[in-house]
Amino acid sequence: MIDFLTSGQSNFVQSVILTILGVYYIAVLVSLFHLILKTNYTLAQRLLWMLVLWLVPILGAGAYWIIWNKRSV
Repeated sequence: MIDFLTSGQSNFVQSVILTILGVYYIAVLVSLFHLILKTNYTLAQRLLWMLVLWLVPILGAGAYWIIWNKRSV
């Protein structure tokens, strides 16, 4: 799959794309663990956040943490 995305690009571009994808999925996993272990959301709210985290690239993880910080204050 990564070859399809970076066909004709240098190894540097491929490594940057892989790094960005890796950081994104690590952020999603950290957010999911936080969502499951540290929040008091209802089951429906947790499932909705899980969908947002996995289906909305980059913005999903950012939105989760911004809303969580506003809710905590």
